[in-house]
Amino acid sequence: MPKLSLIVTEAERLIGRLPEPKQRALQQALTDLCQGRWREMRGPEPSTTLAHALWSVTPPLADLFADSYAASDPRLDHILQGHKPALGLALLTLAEIERGDAEGARLAHETMMVFESAEAGAHYAERIAAALRGQLEELPVHRHASRPPLWKSLAVIAAHTGRCDLKAIIQVIRLLAAAPPPSGQPADEALERLRNELCDLGIRFLGIDDHHIRYEQHEHERKPASVRQLGDILIEIRQARLG
Repeated sequence: MPKLSLIVTEAERLIGRLPEPKQRALQQALTDLCQGRWREMRGPEPSTTLAHALWSVTPPLADLFADSYAASDPRLDHILQGHKPALGLALLTLAEIERGDAEGARLAHETMMVFESAEAGAHYAERIAAALRGQLEELPVHRHASRPPLWKSLAVIAAHTGRCDLKAIIQVIRLLAAAPPPSGQPADEALERLRNELCDLGIRFLGIDDHHIRYEQHEHERKPASVRQLGDILIEIRQARLG
């Protein structure tokens, strides 16, 4: 995974000599468009636990940019004013760094690099759009056979939720680690289906403490995984799903 200093250098290379006031205006317009697109996509507030958790976490700006591109959203064309999509993504990369979102910056940089080829960018954007809507076909199970159980468990969560971003996955793990509802109260069927599939892998999440995820594997507690480890695994899963 590239260092943030290299990401900044490559983003600035694409931006070139665009005046800073113009950069700021484009960054803000692109951020507003992406956040607004999520509000349009996600629809009314859902009542079920898992759906509400996903509804409340905005996907990475780069994914929403790609979704707008895949939909040929005229608002994106209006903002870019003839600039290439890769330049817009370079601006979002720097915006994410300024907001302190390292994961968002790395994903924006990754998308920026893909969009240096118009054909590759269009294909990638279509895959992102399908993933955000839960319409992306999943890899055959045998493709994950050599992966460790924690990797497989995160791939299962990504497949169930359509999300590969760390913030969303962390919220899902918090729900999985929480105590089930008392007897007599309705359970979230989608959450329970996910929990059962993870149980089939022998994985049970116990909680998140001090930026580490505690979990059991076949009823034995394992060494906690750091949030950064989860982020690295999710990047691998994302690349496998979108490649």
